[in-house]
Amino acid sequence: MIDMPKAIADLILKHLNDELTSQEQQELDNWIQESEDNERFFKQFTNEEDLVATISEYETSKGIVFNKIREAIPFSGQSASKTGTTVWFNWKRLMAAASIILIGGILVLWNMNKKSEEVVQTQTATPVTTDRQPATDGAILKLADGKEIILDDAQDGAVATQGNTTITKQGGLLAYNSADAGNKVLYNTLSTPNGKIYKLLLPDGSKVWLNAASSIRFPTAFVGEHRYVEVTGEVYFEVEKNADMPFQVAVNHRATIEVLGTMFNVNAYDNEEMIRTTLLEGSVKMRSEVGGQKPENTGTNQTSDLRHLTSVVLQPGQQAQLKHTTITVAYNVNIPKVMGWKNGYFSLDDLPLQQLMREIERWYDVEVVYEKDVPAKTLFGKVNRDISLLDFMDGLRDWGVRFRLEGKKLIITGVQ
Repeated sequence: MIDMPKAIADLILKHLNDELTSQEQQELDNWIQESEDNERFFKQFTNEEDLVATISEYETSKGIVFNKIREAIPFSGQSASKTGTTVWFNWKRLMAAASIILIGGILVLWNMNKKSEEVVQTQTATPVTTDRQPATDGAILKLADGKEIILDDAQDGAVATQGNTTITKQGGLLAYNSADAGNKVLYNTLSTPNGKIYKLLLPDGSKVWLNAASSIRFPTAFVGEHRYVEVTGEVYFEVEKNADMPFQVAVNHRATIEVLGTMFNVNAYDNEEMIRTTLLEGSVKMRSEVGGQKPENTGTNQTSDLRHLTSVVLQPGQQAQLKHTTITVAYNVNIPKVMGWKNGYFSLDDLPLQQLMREIERWYDVEVVYEKDVPAKTLFGKVNRDISLLDFMDGLRDWGVRFRLEGKKLIITGVQ
């Protein structure tokens, strides 16, 4: 549990007194938007009736806050009845006069509410017998002769030799070291299943990160005029510069990315609606290569496909989006959101629930099914990727997401 800082309590008090500067209002707005808990508490505490109802549930808090206020502060306007005394007061004047006490009261009630929510959440948690852990280092290496090496089980050190190239493993990193490229080109494929991630150091020194359910096919040594690799899933590149040998990435047989030296991310999962290439540094050119229908028979032996080629050159902060045969460019892309998978967190900003669940399937190696229709829910925030599935899903309860876990099947039962 994270306690509310006193600075936020001060801002809430100033809000109630209409004393916030524009900068303070922005700070308060940012805090409110950080989580649904913050938003719910702010609305509760700034509503007089709700606050009184909340405080009345906690006798200790009522004694600490209201009794001291009654002793020290004259109320504005009191009316008596035959059956007793009813106290009416100007809420904002009360806040102003009792600022120190009320700031303490805000902090007390915040912590009480959080503890109460944790107790209720524990009591109502969906009973399950299993949990799923987040993705860990692991991959399958397929050599040129078809032999496969499960890197999860392989010891650190040399794992194979391909031509003049030695392949070594060190933790979650696979490296290719070649003294002499030679003339023979041998291709290897590194792939990650659901629930696994891996890093690769290519023969030219370029660095590659593979997200879960991804792959890269590459030569064990780069020869010729180009450095050429093929990818599926989601892959992040930091390419070594070599103007004499441009770097090319073929994406799902649908697009080609050309680059000299740069940092970029490719998201090309089959179950996503488009291929996204996001540029962090440098410059890349993305070209669409989607086959069309063959031409009608004109009496000749012509059999070549018609191809629709569309290309775009990206600048840092831009994202090329290929859907069907058309590429569009998104400007001023949220780079931290795109790179959340590599940097260790889920970025939920403006993220539909269904898209998040596809990430969950890959990261935790589960199957997500919907008991009813797919809920139309958009999420916000940021969550570390190193927590278990149940811990992650418990956080989504605050967004109203209801679920149950049965083995490797995560069932979304609805959204409130």
